[in-house]
Amino acid sequence: MSELLLEVQHLKKTFRTAGKSWNAVDDVSFTLKKGNVLGIAGESGSGKSTIAKMITRLTETTEGTIYFAGKDITKIRGKELREYYRNIQMVFQMPKDSFDPRQTLGDGIGEGLRNLGISRREAGKKTEQLLEKCGLDASFAKKYPHETSGGECQRAAIARALAAGPQILICDEATSALDVTVQKQILMLLKEIKEKNQLSILMISHDLALLQELCDELLVLHEGKVAEAGTPEEVIWHPKQEYTKRLIESVL
Repeated sequence: MSELLLEVQHLKKTFRTAGKSWNAVDDVSFTLKKGNVLGIAGESGSGKSTIAKMITRLTETTEGTIYFAGKDITKIRGKELREYYRNIQMVFQMPKDSFDPRQTLGDGIGEGLRNLGISRREAGKKTEQLLEKCGLDASFAKKYPHETSGGECQRAAIARALAAGPQILICDEATSALDVTVQKQILMLLKEIKEKNQLSILMISHDLALLQELCDELLVLHEGKVAEAGTPEEVIWHPKQEYTKRLIESVL
């Protein structure tokens, strides 16, 4: 039986603008096991990215609890939070925007390694190994983001995310800005990394076909709430909710 790595209980995020309040995420619960991939699907505005930001502590929760490896991390600060960040890393939608344009890819990847106390020389070696692990030649360490294609830059972003040796990788629409052929390549890379490293992945996407191919479990969000949950086969081929049926018909 797989070890439970992430547990989210009754998560809620309320935003207030112009004197009005609204729930971007409303009573969402789910679990992620070690070595598994959990997909979160839904239209724009359904709360997918807000959940990712709460799990990575980029946004505070309004209500609810987040457990990592059995420990409540919802309100941790300082050293505890820095330690948590080593275990959970994020890959974003626009890879070139996630790198400093004034730094080489190697500097961007190596920075995280040096923050862990690794020497510059050792960080340089590990950076090249990480790039090769993600299907890029070691020479990409000397390239700037603007000198690469979207797919190459996303591979470098995945290499950077893996640098700290995380247990969970959160991919927030990580393939949506890439063309179909490159999407497939990145998907295959994530599969390979997951299997070799026993890595858990939280895959956020509006692309149900992509999630069906990669995920062990699937969650469908609608207006901040869980509309459907189960295996990809259960959710896609036997949806219970009318919203899920419409979503599937529109994309598959």
